[in-house]
Amino acid sequence: MKLTEFIREKDVLEQWPMSKATLIRARKKGLPFVRLGAYVCYRPEDLEAHFCNPRSWKSEPAESKEGKQDDQK
Repeated sequence: MKLTEFIREKDVLEQWPMSKATLIRARKKGLPFVRLGAYVCYRPEDLEAHFCNPRSWKSEPAESKEGKQDDQK
């Protein structure tokens, strides 16, 4: 295991627009991480897999409002 395979939490927070609390919640939900000394580190592919997948509620198509408006006329 090499340190170059991982990104420190501090560096993730500088590169990605998220808070430290978001990372902590993600770890509780299953985001893999490694402690290297005093650092919490993540693999870049794990971060991308966890945060770049669409959320289930966002991937569902929105209901058409046209049908509701036609009924009211």
